Amino acid sequence: MHKNQHGRLSLSFRCGLILSVITPLAAAASAQPKFSPSQQYPGPWLEITQEVRDVLVLHKISACNEAVERQSSRIEGEYLLYCTQDEKHWTRWHVQPATHKVRGPNKPLEGISPPDSY
Repeated sequence: MHKNQHGRLSLSFRCGLILSVITPLAAAASAQPKFSPSQQYPGPWLEITQEVRDVLVLHKISACNEAVERQSSRIEGEYLLYCTQDEKHWTRWHVQPATHKVRGPNKPLEGISPPDSY
């Protein structure tokens, strides 16, 4: 019986040791550097491409008659769009043309102002 208790203690000790090594490694691997919005979507504002416009049409989004875009520096093929109907009220959209994904509308990002003139 003494040998069984020793085996269980040894197994518990080994599991605890493994977890104490793996947990910090997993946390470090999942931690990604934080980018400010202006770092993730560096300027300048550009007119939206036909590819992005086609995705908006596909999703029947009419709020982006007037729109500008910035390409993501972190996510390949993602664009930040600011759209307006009156050049005063802007909405934010994220578009990935390759996958036909659109997210929005949202408020403009803090730190990224709409263009001065359209």
